[in-house]
Amino acid sequence: MIAALGALVVMFWNVENYFDPFDDPLKNDDEFTAMGERRWTWSRFESKRDRIAQTIVAAGDVWGELPALVGLAEVENRMVVSQLVRKTMLDELGYGYVHRESPDERGIDVALLYRKDVFRIVAVDSLRIPGTKTRDILYVALRERAGLVERQVLSRPDSAGLEKVLTREGEELLLHVFVVHLPSKRGGAKASDSRREAALGVLQGAVDSLLREDPGRRIVVMGDFNDTDPAVTGLVQPPFDGDPARPGTLRYHGRWERIDHFFLSPAAPGAMQIFAPGFLLERDEAWLGDKPRRAYVGPRYHGGLSDHLPILLKMP
Repeated sequence: MIAALGALVVMFWNVENYFDPFDDPLKNDDEFTAMGERRWTWSRFESKRDRIAQTIVAAGDVWGELPALVGLAEVENRMVVSQLVRKTMLDELGYGYVHRESPDERGIDVALLYRKDVFRIVAVDSLRIPGTKTRDILYVALRERAGLVERQVLSRPDSAGLEKVLTREGEELLLHVFVVHLPSKRGGAKASDSRREAALGVLQGAVDSLLREDPGRRIVVMGDFNDTDPAVTGLVQPPFDGDPARPGTLRYHGRWERIDHFFLSPAAPGAMQIFAPGFLLERDEAWLGDKPRRAYVGPRYHGGLSDHLPILLKMP
C-alpha cells in the first residue's frame, strides 16, 4: 500500500521501557537485565519487539492504510529500534528508522519509523534540552518519493540550533516532524514543571523558526507531553475522532487521561483517534472498565506491552 500525497496515517506510541536485556554501564538500566529486578530476558524482549510490530501493522486496519510514520517513546537505543525494523514483519513492509542517542539518565530515547516507499529523509536533528538530562527532541524533515526529482541538500544550523534545509527553488519539503517525550511528573508536578517548560521552550523555538521562514510549512509534532493540556503556539491539536468512552491514552485510578498528543500547523490539517484494540487492554479489576495491559505489574512480569495506548492521525 502506498499513501497518496496529502493522505497520510501517522502513529505515535509510548512503548514503555522497550529495553534490551544487556547492561549498559553508562545508563541506569540495571533493572531491565536478565539478573536485574525485572528479570528482563532476551525471550521477553523478542516477545515485546514482535508484538510492537504487530500493533503497528494492526493499526493499518483503522483507515485501510499502514502508518507512513510511527513515532516511538521509551526506546533504549539504536539496537532495539533496529531489531524492531529489521527482525519483524516491518522489514518486509519496507520501514526505515531514525534514532539519536540522548542524555536521559535511564537511557530512554525517542525514534521515528517511516515507510521508505512513501518518504525520503532529507534532514535530521536532535534538539537537546539545556540544564537537564532528559530525552532530546527528534526533528526529521521528509519529502514524498513519488515523482520526485533528485536535488542537492545543504544544511546549516539556524539561530534556534535547528538544521536548516536549503532546497533548489520550486521544491518543498512535505513534512517537518518532531517526536517528543517531555520530562515526567516524577517527584511532583510543581517540582518538574521547570523541566517540561524548558523542553517546550526548545520545541517552540524550533517551530517558530520554521514558521517564520514559511508560514505555509506542514509541521507535525507528536509525543508524550506528560500533560493533559499542553500548548504549542502556532500549532493546533487535531479534533478527536474516537470512542468517547475511552478518551485517554492511559488510565490512572479509574480515570482515562490523554497525555499523548499531536500538534499540527494550519497547512497540515487532520483528525486523530486513540487506537485501542482488545489485545492492548485488560479488565481493570480495581476500578471496573478496562485499562492498558502493561508488561509488568510492580516487579512481576505481566505479559502486556505498555501503560499507554497509541494515537493515530489521518491527514486528508
